[in-house]
Amino acid sequence: MINENVVKDRINEAEQLVKRAAGFVPQLRAQGKEIDDLRRIPEETIEAFKEAGLFKLGVPKVFGGHQVNFRTFIDVNSEIASGNGSASWVTTLTNVCNWLVATLFPKDVQQEVFGDGEARTCGVLEPRKCEVRRVEGGYVIEYGFWGFGSGSLHANWAVLGIPIVDENGKIIDQGMAILPMKDIEIKDDWYTTGLRGSGSNSLEVRGVFVPERRVVSISKAIVGEYQSGYSKEETLYHSALVPVFALVLLSPPLGMARAALEVFLEKLPNRKIQYTWHTSQAEATVTHLKVAEAAMKIDSAFLHVYRAADDIDRWAASGEYMDLHTRARVRMDSGYAVRLCWDAIDILASEGGGSLIAENNLLSQIVRDARGATNHGVLVPSTNFELYGRILCGQEPNTVLV
Repeated sequence: MINENVVKDRINEAEQLVKRAAGFVPQLRAQGKEIDDLRRIPEETIEAFKEAGLFKLGVPKVFGGHQVNFRTFIDVNSEIASGNGSASWVTTLTNVCNWLVATLFPKDVQQEVFGDGEARTCGVLEPRKCEVRRVEGGYVIEYGFWGFGSGSLHANWAVLGIPIVDENGKIIDQGMAILPMKDIEIKDDWYTTGLRGSGSNSLEVRGVFVPERRVVSISKAIVGEYQSGYSKEETLYHSALVPVFALVLLSPPLGMARAALEVFLEKLPNRKIQYTWHTSQAEATVTHLKVAEAAMKIDSAFLHVYRAADDIDRWAASGEYMDLHTRARVRMDSGYAVRLCWDAIDILASEGGGSLIAENNLLSQIVRDARGATNHGVLVPSTNFELYGRILCGQEPNTVLV
């Protein structure tokens, strides 16, 4: 039986984390141009996130982490996105990569990563190029190149997708390796119009040995064969891998959509509709229709995301790995919710007038960052529609990432 005091403590901890994240919103909005100009999050802001415990959402309590459920994960990171999309992209990816380490890798590897102070892990699942050689005790990455290393500028570890090969060099599986950042070169190639501050630079590795204990099979992980060894009571680390991947990426779009509505409404009282008889945009029926539509799309996105988060947590607590249908539906929830977020932001931007193109317009920055965030490959609505439709029609999935 669950101790009521433990439950209350968990609820209080979650509320405090969300409150701390929300406290950064004014600062992050004020830092928007600085973040874009630097193409990274300022170190003092990273340090403040660290002091607030905002990089420990997925870290086990045994290593001093918060070990939150996924609804809390979404709430904390979406609050940060209400301040700045790039900052949330960094905290979201760092937190989920920390969760990956805790979920997929054995305890001795976790001790290496989490046992020596603050762990901040970045990650890229699919390499653009990777040549691996099997050697005694592990693998040598002769050469590897990975794009979109979000959060790498602030990370001390990285989880990187690699081919697993046998002694003859034949690929027998796809794996994930964890390396210290000192073994990785960060390429200065992140020049973008959106999410500029995420520092999602490419990562390059040459001639690095990775011990076998720091390599896990992705194909096994996708079906819930994890090496972490946590008990059934430690439910967070029994959550379904691909649904978690997809769902957590909704944190930034959700927060940015909510911020777009807030910013639009803040400016509304002083606006008119140019080249019409409407001297007050707030009094125009067309504005009421558009604002209501945007608000409902945002609310609907949150409902889909919360349903998926609760399903992930419930299946993990049940002791059974989430079934294929539900895993596909969570990807569908994620793809549908991201479309709703973008639609809401687009509606509000369209109603915002020509001032949207001003460099110091916060809504303009939200649009740029949201366009980048909502285009992530795991979230593309058409891809997820097709996958879920195939499952509903009794067909085999067209991807292993379910």
